[in-house]
Amino acid sequence: MSAETRAVQEEAASTRPVASLPGTSGGPSDASTPAAPVVEAQDLEVVLPSGSGVGPWTGMIRAGEQVLLLGPSGSGKSTLLRALAGAIPSHQRARVTGTLRVGGSDPLGGGVLATSEVAGFLGQDPADGVCLPQVADDVALPLESRCTPPVQIGPRVREVLAAAGIGALGARTAATLSGGQLQRAGLAAAVAARPRLLLLDEPTAMLDADGVAAVRDAVTTATAATADGGVAAVLVEHRLDDWAGERGVAGLPPRTIALGAFGQVLADGPTREVLTRHGAALREAGCWLPREVEEEFEDAADAALEVERGSDADSGPELAGGPDVETAPAWTGRRRTAVEPAGVVPESAEPLLTVRRADLGHGDRPVLTGVDLTVRAGQLLAVVGRNGAGKSTLLGALSRLDPPQAGEIDGAPAGLVFQRPEAQFVADTVASELAASGGEPAQVTAMLSRLGLEEQREASPFTLSGGQQRRLSIGAMLLAERPVLLADEPGYGLDRAASRTVLALLREVADTGRGVVIATHDLRTVQAADAVAVIADGQLHPPIAPPGLLRDQGLLRRAGLVPGSGAGGIPGEDPSIGPRSGHGVPETAAAPSPSAAGAASAIPSRTDRQAPESPPRGWLARRNPTVLLGLLTALSIVCITLTDPAPLVLLYGLLSVGAMLGCRIGLRRLLRAQVPFAVFASGVLMVNVLSRPGHEPWPDLPIRVTEEGIVLGAALALRALVIGLGALIVARATDPRRTLVSLRQHARLPARYAYALLAGRRLLDDLPRRWETITRAHRVRLPLTGDGQVARLRPRHLLRCAFSLLVDAIRSADRIAFALESRGLGDGPRTLWRPVPLGAADVLLALGVAVVVTSVLILA
Repeated sequence: MSAETRAVQEEAASTRPVASLPGTSGGPSDASTPAAPVVEAQDLEVVLPSGSGVGPWTGMIRAGEQVLLLGPSGSGKSTLLRALAGAIPSHQRARVTGTLRVGGSDPLGGGVLATSEVAGFLGQDPADGVCLPQVADDVALPLESRCTPPVQIGPRVREVLAAAGIGALGARTAATLSGGQLQRAGLAAAVAARPRLLLLDEPTAMLDADGVAAVRDAVTTATAATADGGVAAVLVEHRLDDWAGERGVAGLPPRTIALGAFGQVLADGPTREVLTRHGAALREAGCWLPREVEEEFEDAADAALEVERGSDADSGPELAGGPDVETAPAWTGRRRTAVEPAGVVPESAEPLLTVRRADLGHGDRPVLTGVDLTVRAGQLLAVVGRNGAGKSTLLGALSRLDPPQAGEIDGAPAGLVFQRPEAQFVADTVASELAASGGEPAQVTAMLSRLGLEEQREASPFTLSGGQQRRLSIGAMLLAERPVLLADEPGYGLDRAASRTVLALLREVADTGRGVVIATHDLRTVQAADAVAVIADGQLHPPIAPPGLLRDQGLLRRAGLVPGSGAGGIPGEDPSIGPRSGHGVPETAAAPSPSAAGAASAIPSRTDRQAPESPPRGWLARRNPTVLLGLLTALSIVCITLTDPAPLVLLYGLLSVGAMLGCRIGLRRLLRAQVPFAVFASGVLMVNVLSRPGHEPWPDLPIRVTEEGIVLGAALALRALVIGLGALIVARATDPRRTLVSLRQHARLPARYAYALLAGRRLLDDLPRRWETITRAHRVRLPLTGDGQVARLRPRHLLRCAFSLLVDAIRSADRIAFALESRGLGDGPRTLWRPVPLGAADVLLALGVAVVVTSVLILA
């Protein structure tokens, strides 16, 4: 960066008044008195191992200042945010030069913990933004780290959850939340401790219009001016129109830092000025711009075109049809869309896929009822609806992954492109990924050229950018040569250039005579479709032409394309149940919806479908988990020392009675739960009976059986049964949160270990859903069976799925570790919300067990 440019940036940063998000006032201090800086950077440059990066940047962000970080995909926006949060280079390897101070600390040297007291961070993937199993505990974690008095934590947790529009979900587990709900829960955790700097990386990617409004209002509340100047915020967002709302450019953060395609700083200044002076370059680089700015450019382009035509009127005939469609600017304003629809497909077009009076859902719970739909050749059909309306449920049924509960689905087979393409990658290179769909070498080469991926031929699909992954997944499904192509949120997380490329590819597919169905909440995609079907109130409305939908404000609100039911609510969502949409799990309908991540194109996992866990029942469930674990340990030691079966039989009988009374569990259920222990004990008994030397009471038997083997084998088998039953009682009477909080409180287990174990449990709870998503995504890649159905996975396919799950879990574990540190989880002092008491009943329980065990040993 030149000295002149650096001087301009420093002067602008030092004189810029405090700005605010829509709905907030400026800082309390006079505009001529700059607020204290929260971020100070000097020649900061971050270069990742891939060679991409961001910077150099010299500048500062002051208290209360709101900044929009704008740039195309790959320009380093997320990299810069992670550097400000301290995740680079502590969590992500990179070469960093220059200096950076955040709240007076050095995040480059101190890592995430160095900035955790200053910054709140919300990343792109909502599935990894909630670290702990229970939402309320996750939101309370940064408050505990700041040593907030426990009596203040509960009200603050309820306050931020309500502000995010999920006030009723505090007691829910993360595994039962939708992608949009996880996004809001992550935001609540980020703002709970009132940070001085809020870092937001595409916080609305998973949300419909009402969800966007709720998140925007929550951010506005969190960044409202305070006595010390307010909260500074840095926002990365593709959906600028949705964020700005009706105010247009005035609704965006007042300051914008614009990045070029290679991470260089193009501009840093007032948003209106940056968009006016650099909008053309940003659009050319692939950025979405506000519709208001697009229209201004469009008017200028039209005026210039008229002048050019007027000057050429005498020199030759005017070209019919205006600029060539391939070279004309792809404005998304009031007159042009990124990809123009081919027009309404006539009803005489060949029907490829027909749904008749179908009820679609999961298990015995319907999501959509009475569905009638015909997908025709040459048609690009958009399906819209609020989060949880049932868009992914419909695609799952059309792909034949999910048979209808009633009615029928007839016609051609369909290929499904998941919301997260990496879930369905089955090969190690881009070329082999295409070949896995059955394409010949010549077809693979042609498709690589068509997708613009020739240079990435030998690269891993997982190293591609989001737009490249989307194109690859579509190309792989095209080579499967299925007449209908289904795409779930194909524009999710993509910038303008990548979104245009993907949408143009889908348009091209439809123009070749195939049917294309897109689930989306993006108005630009709707404008490019031939027809659009709205899902609302558990019903699929008949397809209409896009202009008809765009003129109907009521239908637009019901479709979740514009805000309509209040920012704070989650329209249509039942707070007691809600699968993800972020990771390939579809939303549920009238009572929806898990990425997530949401997250899209699969059926909700068993974890997602279940209602919130009821607390364990019984007297033992109210006892301190540390006491129960201590008693189990002592009992295990006693059992190990016993070689006589008699006292073990007595202990087993007493434990069984205690389990039925203390845990309220019936005899049949208790016996069924012990089957694994019984199998193990039987094996131990047989090994000792047949192999132990000693006296043979039955020498005439064909096998050698000894008395010593019988006695010792029975003792060892009973040991296994007693210890197993004790473990079963403890597991039944405790839950992970209470157990680890109790161990931290009474056994002095370090907080980092306790919360890390809870985070591991949160990830473990999520594994069944991730496994179901991956296996379903891989199934749609297999050749169809003879009757046109989706094939089952074979062992070699399952091994590939297992590897994909392992990679996915490792990546999530790293992101969750970062999120834990961003909430201040370190070795320092902290308070404890909702402690687990140790009372007189726990002491009596310990004494009672000691007396009973001693009596058994004496009597036996």
